[in-house]
Amino acid sequence: MMMKKIRVIRIALSVAVLLVTAMLVWQGHNETLAHYQLTLNLSSMVLGVLITWLIVTLLVGRVYCSSVCPVGTLQDIAAWLDKRLRHGGKGHYHFVFSNNRIRYITLLLVAVAMTADQRYTGHVARLLDPSQLFSDCLGVHGSFTAPLFGFLGAGIALVILLGILWIAYRGEGRSFCNTICPVGTVLGFLSRASLYHFDIDTDLCTGCNQCVQECKAQCINPNDHTIDLSCCVMCVNCAASCPNRAIKFTNTRKRLSTPLMQPTP
Repeated sequence: MMMKKIRVIRIALSVAVLLVTAMLVWQGHNETLAHYQLTLNLSSMVLGVLITWLIVTLLVGRVYCSSVCPVGTLQDIAAWLDKRLRHGGKGHYHFVFSNNRIRYITLLLVAVAMTADQRYTGHVARLLDPSQLFSDCLGVHGSFTAPLFGFLGAGIALVILLGILWIAYRGEGRSFCNTICPVGTVLGFLSRASLYHFDIDTDLCTGCNQCVQECKAQCINPNDHTIDLSCCVMCVNCAASCPNRAIKFTNTRKRLSTPLMQPTP
């Protein structure tokens, strides 16, 4: 029951942050955005904000991705519509191994582009930066710095954002966050070692796979009863949906010598 309440609070918070962010972007209050949003453009970031989010991620995982990132929240809305309109309100996800090769290659290319000539490659790199992408979609006023290419840039950004949302609507959940998004890759690398995280208690798990079907990050391996912490976006869907309270938010990693739900040789 507690996890269901936490999930409701998280959803309400993420929607509120999305609306506030959209309002601030449209009104051109870029200095305010820099006090809570992450961006690849470090020159427009407040150093204290960057350090704070890195520490938060090391403590409790990718909270930024679940509740603060505007593109993340928009993907959640698309995924909710997919669940309601195409799947009768039932979870339909499955476990997918993270493609770390694509994640790190994309991060490397974006890093190179951001340090290159900002008139060209830097503009392209910002199209994969969720905060910048969201800002550019709102036109000339929507930018941490100068707009991409004016209204043409806003159109390009909008097409990319709609593509990301279409992927989420077609049942792929947070695939963009865990494959292409450079911010998600950096936070995912840190969240592997997060102090507190979700963990499956194999003494309580019955193998119903309800958590797997509700996990939009597709990071719960039902065979090994493990959660890929680099991909978990802390949406709380798994813990809120588990009928046996087998998923705990903890600083330990409970494992049996021979887990009950795993086949023996």
